[in-house]
Amino acid sequence: MLNYKPYLRLVICLLVLASFGEVVLAQDPHIVPLEKSTKPLHLYVQFESHPDREAVISWATTLPGKNHVLYYDTQPRDANTKQYTHRLTKIHSGAYTLEKDEKPMESYYHHAYLNNLQPSTRYYITVESDGKRLGEYSFITAPADDRDVMMFIGGDSRLGADRVEDDNARRRMNTVMRKLFEKSPGIIALAHTADYTNSAHWSQLYYWLKDHFEKTTTADKRLLPIFPARGNHDMDIGFEEMFWWPNRQNDYYYTANINKNTAIVILNTEISINGDQRVWLEKELQTLRPKKRWLGALYHRPAYPSVRAYEDGESRRRAWVPLFEEYKLDLVSSGHDHSMKRTLPILNVKADANGIVYIGDGGLGVRPRDVDPTRWYLKPPGVAKSVHNVHMVDYGAEQITIKAFGIDGQTLDYFVIPLNRAARAKHYQNLLDNPN
Repeated sequence: MLNYKPYLRLVICLLVLASFGEVVLAQDPHIVPLEKSTKPLHLYVQFESHPDREAVISWATTLPGKNHVLYYDTQPRDANTKQYTHRLTKIHSGAYTLEKDEKPMESYYHHAYLNNLQPSTRYYITVESDGKRLGEYSFITAPADDRDVMMFIGGDSRLGADRVEDDNARRRMNTVMRKLFEKSPGIIALAHTADYTNSAHWSQLYYWLKDHFEKTTTADKRLLPIFPARGNHDMDIGFEEMFWWPNRQNDYYYTANINKNTAIVILNTEISINGDQRVWLEKELQTLRPKKRWLGALYHRPAYPSVRAYEDGESRRRAWVPLFEEYKLDLVSSGHDHSMKRTLPILNVKADANGIVYIGDGGLGVRPRDVDPTRWYLKPPGVAKSVHNVHMVDYGAEQITIKAFGIDGQTLDYFVIPLNRAARAKHYQNLLDNPN
């Protein structure tokens, strides 16, 4: 007669283990019950094509609420809502999409679109949801004239379970940016090269927004706006819920006009890089190049990788790089490889004094990977390091100045790009001839 006892014991053990697995999942430290309230959380500012006159101000609540208001003014009002000159009640709101295990973190997004703003102007804002307010903060619009402008460029701020830790690498890099932001008030925004979190689920985006708000906001409550790009870890619906823009014309590719004579074309490597996007890119570069002193591009997956296989960048080298070279872009930025790089000047897939410099490759919190400094485009005077990093780029009248900073605030790299093409070629050739 068949003895069922061993099988019964096995079934019981499996049920116990399955139950234990559910307990472990429920106790995952980043999925925590949030206090139910309409008090605004995680205020942030988004820029896109016209940061001199447009912005989206966003926040979250853990209850849906009914009445959401943005108050704003060009004078500080200490969050006294009766004193603000402007009041906006047309707010785009909705529930963040949740995974099954994220139910305890139920939250709602609120986006306030502003246009007809004045350039180079500090706006003081407070947001209110059903009578609950966060306090007064501010942001500064981009210039519409030809004054110098600065911005941060960096990406890959995604973390694992350490996203709940107070001293994680993302928060430390955000602190580095805050300190630089306070010393350099000409910085207008962070142009993020994508991959904010491991996946665009609310239990991860919640901590990204928390870290950005808490660690990049200056002591005088100035917010650091974001130019968003989309990467391979940003493909869930939460990314679109977090970075909403009214009447979006395409799938997260656009031109950021950061002053009268500087533009950065922000592209999407996660959709077809040919087709509509390439047609748009060619027309955009054709229009922009005669008008702009400085013209750059920014996207997630690099054309010239510092870690991944060289072949990984082939599609961008075929689809986009010939256009970059035809229209003589000044600087190209990317992420994805979790490292820091600055290439040699490149033209026609070789080092050339008349070529383009590419920087990257994403180090705003994710664990750095080992670079391959032996690749021809990373050899001196190029740079490749396995470090956390952010680039601070200053677009001046006569040159672009690029500085890279590490997780302890140390300078990792310094580089200049002269405006005058003959002077630039001479400068680049001197670096190529004297690499050390």
